[in-house]
Amino acid sequence: MDATLALPRLAERVSAAERANPQAGESLKGPTPNEALEHAQALWNSGARDAAIDLLQEAVAVAERSGAGGAYPQGNPVLLPLVRELTRYQLAESRHSAVWDVLTRLEPQLGTAPDLWAIRGNAAQRLGRHQDSVHAYVVALQSRPNEQRWLLGAAVSLAALGQTTSAAEMADKARAVAVVSPEVLGYLRQMGVPLKDK
Repeated sequence: MDATLALPRLAERVSAAERANPQAGESLKGPTPNEALEHAQALWNSGARDAAIDLLQEAVAVAERSGAGGAYPQGNPVLLPLVRELTRYQLAESRHSAVWDVLTRLEPQLGTAPDLWAIRGNAAQRLGRHQDSVHAYVVALQSRPNEQRWLLGAAVSLAALGQTTSAAEMADKARAVAVVSPEVLGYLRQMGVPLKDK
């Protein structure tokens, strides 16, 4: 089936169900979060990237409204998978401002999900918001302190802020986890980070 036809056909089924049972109409409106996720993935895989992003943005907005006012220290379980996929798609399309906007707006409902904090750090770094990037990576690292990519991400933003000693500390932690590519180390050295030879 053409992925671009999936949503209209889903809407037709919902409409028919509403006619058959009008009192249930409110609960039947629109796809469920899982259906939205599946349709977005099908659209993305078929090359309809803008449509996939639009669908996920709508699904996120619905989930955001339904979860407003709740306390989610571990993150809103309905919202998390939608936001993960949405921001993954947005990053792939270099929509860094959109990623930053959605993750900061939804922070109360996203809790301490470390991967989303790391994505937030990545987006902030791409936007030149290096202080925000460091903060986001540090939050992510509290849950997964040995995630090499995040340590290096923090090191790059610290170096951009001129905090080269702190950047070196982050880079050394990353090197203790696994080998870091010579290109990354060379880039940090060019930024003035005093890395030790190993």
